[in-house]
Amino acid sequence: MLDGKKLREFRLKLGYTTQDVHNLTKDPRFQTSVSKSYLEELERGDKRNPSFDKIVVLSRILGCRLDDLVVRSN
Repeated sequence: MLDGKKLREFRLKLGYTTQDVHNLTKDPRFQTSVSKSYLEELERGDKRNPSFDKIVVLSRILGCRLDDLVVRSN
């Protein structure tokens, strides 16, 4: 499950808006893109299970590890 709060923290730390991240995901190097509205839903916790490909793209753009964006269950 994706940690929306962490996603937002990493994005804000880089000074990116949700639109910035959306624009970056449209790069042809990535196999998938993330819309601004979907990113906002992820950050709010309305959506919590994005595809693995989307998590990979977001982690690459935000310069973090996959583990940094995923909620650990005990």
